[in-house]
Amino acid sequence: MKRRDILAGVAGGVSMLTGCLGKRESAEEPTRTRTTEPTPPANVTVFTETEPLPTPSAASVSDREAARSFVERYEQQYVYNELVHGFGSNGAATAIDVESAQAVVVHTTDRGYYLLSSCTGSAEYYDRNGSNSGASRNASAIAHFVGSDTHRRIPFNYYQCSRPGVEQSEKEAGNTPTARFQIYDFDTEPDYDHPEEGGHTVDVTVTDDGGATVLDREYQTSLPLTAQTRVTETPGEYTLSVSLDSEKRLEYEWSLSDPNKPSWWALSILVTNGGELTAKTLYPNETVGLPDSGVCRNI
Repeated sequence: MKRRDILAGVAGGVSMLTGCLGKRESAEEPTRTRTTEPTPPANVTVFTETEPLPTPSAASVSDREAARSFVERYEQQYVYNELVHGFGSNGAATAIDVESAQAVVVHTTDRGYYLLSSCTGSAEYYDRNGSNSGASRNASAIAHFVGSDTHRRIPFNYYQCSRPGVEQSEKEAGNTPTARFQIYDFDTEPDYDHPEEGGHTVDVTVTDDGGATVLDREYQTSLPLTAQTRVTETPGEYTLSVSLDSEKRLEYEWSLSDPNKPSWWALSILVTNGGELTAKTLYPNETVGLPDSGVCRNI
């Protein structure tokens, strides 16, 4: 029987970690510079109203371009709303600037489209003392599924960490690159109030080109994103054998010839909306692609 090694993280006692990822801010972590909430006078213009987030329809996701446009509009509104709220510790916003979102389609099925997106924004908040008061939001490497009546949004800052496959010393961890993969579940609607329940069972076996087993694990997609770090530190050719709920199977040839290539950090197993399996390297470009480091770094 395979081991299920999911480690408890730092937020709420559930199996997840949050924080800065790679060279970019976490997809959902704000940068704060104030803690008080003064009430602005009447002559100061403030932004206090959020707008409803768009919902998909058959017309709004009729093709790849429509799906991309939908996700970009969604992310811009999402970031704007977050800046209006001020993350619970800022005063009223007096200026909000949200840059144009970018989204790329990375996979297509007969049910819809899978995308990665990035969007950044910043805001200034009222301070009666006139000092600088601001916050920024960097929503990067956000994964989406968009169908005719379904939208799944999976941020890259709320995930389960599986126990590393290769143990490293502190010195080695900073100098020796290791490969990782992710498991995304677009099929199960997440229940963040009960993050250790539900989801699919995904079994993954990684073998090298000589047939030796490098990793053999079972994962439960109770959160929609699981990270498996330090699979191997040895360049070469590997095979992933994946099964879903002990039934549907997938084999994927994983080339790890160059540690500087996205295959070392962006390989992702997707449980699609509809319960199928596929594997993709989620790095169409540097703007929206998965970060190359910083994932599960505290384990």
